[in-house]
Parts: sequence; C-alpha cells; structure tokens
Amino acid sequence: MSPEVALLSESWELVKPHIPAKDRLHVADSMLRLFDESIDISEIEIYKHEFDKVMKTAIISFYDDEGLDDEFDDEDGDEW
Repeated sequence: MSPEVALLSESWELVKPHIPAKDRLHVADSMLRLFDESIDISEIEIYKHEFDKVMKTAIISFYDDEGLDDEFDDEDGDEW
C-alpha cells in the first residue's frame, strides 16, 4: 500500500468514530475527493477491500462516476 493510501486509511479510522453513522458516507466521499485532488492515490482501487464498508462504497462510487464521465466525454467528442 502506498504511503498516500495508507494516510487516507489512517485518517479515516481516526475521524470515523466522531461522525454520526448517517453522515459517514458523505464524509468518506469528501475525504476521498480531497485526497484525490491533493495527492496520488491512484492505487486505491487495488486496496479498496482493506477499507471498511463505508469507505469501500465511497471508493467504488467515486471511480464508477469517473469512468462514466469519461464515457460520456468520449461519446460527445465522437458526435463532432
């Protein structure tokens, strides 16, 4: 696991107990986006099974959304 992915994991485990259960997915998603914009966490999909259920859901959603954006961009580009 890269140091960057490990830092996300450790940060998540530190803050998670202080977040109400109903807000955890939103916070996990926000943390994931912040880390993705700030540091290289490109390996995260490889290690998604090492995270808890909430962060794993955020990771899967984040990368699925990115893939869909790329697909729509390609389709729009083909029409021109």
